[in-house]
Amino acid sequence: MAEAPTALAELLQRAGMNARQLAAAVNAWLEGRGLGCRRIDPTAPYSWVRQGYKPYEPLPSVVAAVLSEHLGHAISVDQIWPVRTPVTVSAASGLGRRLAIDELVQALGDLTTVSAGKHADVTAASGADLAAAVLDGLHAAATRPHRSANRERVLAPQAHLIGAHVTAMRRLDDRHGGGLVSLRYVTSELRNILDLIQAADYEPAVGHELMTIAADLAQLVGWMHFDAHRYGAAERYLLLSERIARGVGESGRAANAIGMLAYISAFAGHGRAAVSIAEAAERSCPADPVLRARITGRTATAAAAAGDLAGFREASEKARDLLASASHGTLTYLYYLEPAQLIAEAGQALVVLGEQATVYRKRLLSEAIELLAPISQAGARPDYPRSALLHGVFLTKAYLLSGELEAAVGAARAALTRLSEVQSIRGITYLRRLRPAFARRSRSLVVSEFLPEFDKALMQQ
Repeated sequence: MAEAPTALAELLQRAGMNARQLAAAVNAWLEGRGLGCRRIDPTAPYSWVRQGYKPYEPLPSVVAAVLSEHLGHAISVDQIWPVRTPVTVSAASGLGRRLAIDELVQALGDLTTVSAGKHADVTAASGADLAAAVLDGLHAAATRPHRSANRERVLAPQAHLIGAHVTAMRRLDDRHGGGLVSLRYVTSELRNILDLIQAADYEPAVGHELMTIAADLAQLVGWMHFDAHRYGAAERYLLLSERIARGVGESGRAANAIGMLAYISAFAGHGRAAVSIAEAAERSCPADPVLRARITGRTATAAAAAGDLAGFREASEKARDLLASASHGTLTYLYYLEPAQLIAEAGQALVVLGEQATVYRKRLLSEAIELLAPISQAGARPDYPRSALLHGVFLTKAYLLSGELEAAVGAARAALTRLSEVQSIRGITYLRRLRPAFARRSRSLVVSEFLPEFDKALMQQ
């Protein structure tokens, strides 16, 4: 059954206009009032017309003014975008067929709109659906994007500058994490790149660079959504990033995106599905030792989430060996991968295994503490405070599960010092989840004295 047309679609039909004509009329209205800097892309209204997405102000008011002029009577914003249940998208929906690059870019543009609100309207996939979407992506063959002839051309130096900006935004995320302000800013940058891809002309080499940047930014925005505890949006961004990267021949980036999905799946509680996703990443991974180390590390995390101690140990040791064998890292998107990162992930995985274990729990937690303690101290890993906060949370949990309350309070205090510069909602959520564990041990003097300090620090977030 066909979906009912949106209110905007019906109004445009009455006005004898289509989406592109609406964009032209909006731009003319803006330019006539000295607001040319707010011009929209000619394709922007498509998601408004087809899915009912509502853009940011002042665009709804401008559209209302334009339609009022064309129809000869007043049209309100509420008539164009009636108040209704928000549009929701499933993370893995609509990706099981072969899509052209242009369609993937449009889907990514639509996602930047639907995920932009305070509560992203993207539902997380089940483990089975996410794994199926990943496997479908391995066999998808996307076509190259269509060039927009006779339009202003993007030059190679401009593309290089945009790429350098992506690197800077990654570094910013390392420090501050997926706060909503940072997420909004990086999403707007992705939207700008998508507008260039759709509206400008470029040589094939520049087009490849722009598509690679779009895939990288989609990966970054996806990871920031994960860090903001928005699993559905994170999954969909990474699924689209993987398909775009694969479509332009960037198989390493595609494998890296699948590895990130395996990690997210592990923390979503998908168990064996996370392992299946990690195995798909391994099968599609090029022979670069640093990338293989990264993917194998994801497999270790997935195995731990599934309760597979032997699988975890095998993958974790192999990942560290692969990284040690690499002479020099050449993949810019894996700049952060160093021995300390794999050690930290192994420590976190051991805490996950220790939580599940009925036998060997104390040994697993002791091993986790040995790995996490050095890199969780105040001042450790100064370039990666968000990661250090997460390490500290897992270290605190390990101490609590081991009954080492004084050490748990010390680790939690060190983690709290990171909150002055880290906005990671995931990290803050993990800290809040420790509160009941501390409360259950409040008969201990060291814990009871710490709880007011702990509560005050979290109330300020």
